[in-house]
Amino acid sequence: MTAKEILVAWLKEHGYDGLYNVDIDCACQLSDLCPCDNPLKCKAGVFYETTDEEKEDGLDFAIGTKVGE
Repeated sequence: MTAKEILVAWLKEHGYDGLYNVDIDCACQLSDLCPCDNPLKCKAGVFYETTDEEKEDGLDFAIGTKVGE
């Protein structure tokens, strides 16, 4: 098993949909995890509804914190 496969398995097991990093305005979903190959400062996150403004900016999806975290 690769480190990426282990990370995907852990994220799924704990109910996460991907990773995000607010410092660089970046997010990725499990189906395309770590396209940057540098997830060291990313946090686990879940999908949330994008705002109209985010959609206008071309944001197809958004990932952020779970409620209560």
